[in-house]
Amino acid sequence: MMEATEKDTERAEQQARAQLDSIVEVVQAIATAQATDEPVEYEGEMLDRDTLIQYAEENALCVQVRGDWHSPGGEDEPVEFEILLCTGGPAVRIVGDLGNLNCPENPRIEYQDWFTPWMEYHETTLAEDSDLQEYCELFYFGE
Repeated sequence: MMEATEKDTERAEQQARAQLDSIVEVVQAIATAQATDEPVEYEGEMLDRDTLIQYAEENALCVQVRGDWHSPGGEDEPVEFEILLCTGGPAVRIVGDLGNLNCPENPRIEYQDWFTPWMEYHETTLAEDSDLQEYCELFYFGE
């Protein structure tokens, strides 16, 4: 397999940044709506907290979990999650671990373009990491 060049991944990395910016924006809107108990302006509309949460959940294309190695016939508890945000060239997803009660932990944004491997997006601030965690906590990863 050929090594991905910076040019090959630049477009996918830009899409990862755009997806992260969108996540930060909706999480901050949800927090404001919750704190004020009033609708807030989001993408040109006045939306309440519940509608913003529904928008965030529906924005994900797919939410999946997977288990760990186990003995045949044994219980397979999920240990990792994936939230697919966009596909094709480029594609962006959030991956992370599932902790106690299937709560998301250590979420990371990954991106890829056609014929390139998934790469982790590292250009995040602590505040963005916190918003990413809050976004992942909107989803239910249990049965």
